[in-house]
Amino acid sequence: MDERLFCRLAQRLSDGAVVLASVRSTRGATPRKAGSRMLVTATDTEFSVGGGAAEARVIDAARQLLRGNQDRADLAIDLTGKPGAAGVCGGAMQIVLRRWHDAADHVRAADIAAQLAAGQPVSLAAADLGGGDALVLPNPRLLIVGGGHCSLALHDLARHLDFDLCVFDPRPDCFGAGQFPGARTLHGGFDALDAAFDTRRDIYAVLLNRDYAGDVATLRVLQHRTTAYLGMMGSRKRIAEVRAAFPPDAAVLERLHAPVGLAIGAHTPHEIAVSILAELIARRYATA
Repeated sequence: MDERLFCRLAQRLSDGAVVLASVRSTRGATPRKAGSRMLVTATDTEFSVGGGAAEARVIDAARQLLRGNQDRADLAIDLTGKPGAAGVCGGAMQIVLRRWHDAADHVRAADIAAQLAAGQPVSLAAADLGGGDALVLPNPRLLIVGGGHCSLALHDLARHLDFDLCVFDPRPDCFGAGQFPGARTLHGGFDALDAAFDTRRDIYAVLLNRDYAGDVATLRVLQHRTTAYLGMMGSRKRIAEVRAAFPPDAAVLERLHAPVGLAIGAHTPHEIAVSILAELIARRYATA
């Protein structure tokens, strides 16, 4: 989310001041955790720190900051259900607010956005956030191997989930007619997959090849590469055949999730895409 958020912050500063609201810390049950952020202007908002009455208080405090002369403020959100609390979740949130408004802020926001877009992590200081510091990471790269129906569906849904998208298929005709918009596309021999790793982004690789041979060829390349996640679609028999093509103790097999996706009884390409993305989301937050 941070990659898209800082891009929007840089864009919005062309039109006026913006408050960056960040969840600095939480205790107990809360709708969002530390590192969640949103943007607030005098007229609208983008992103979210939890919604409901709690977020309404954040927006009110941010707009007070916009109307004043201060650049930062702290806000405590009580969610214990006590009189005056903003909810009954049971926990508490500490929010820090930072008003971005001048030319120096615009340059800084554009620099952060550019570094994240280039796949570089960025260290944010108290001056950026209004208090505390943080390391923000670029979106992970979702490498989709295969250009068929399930790949199209996975790309379609993943566009909404803050992934940097890359699609490979040996067949160049998979990428005609505006298919896979916004994704980097690769084709040719399977060694062309190496180009997907020219980044510091974490890489989530999902194998949706049209045949067994493609799976084996892909894994022969990826066995020499580091992935945050490696999954493969296939029946039990196909998965067994792929595994049999490698030594039993091959490291690439130890990190292979197959069949890919949560077992939700998915049948259609978009249902399969939902199951895969649910697993990727779980993996992303388990390692955050």
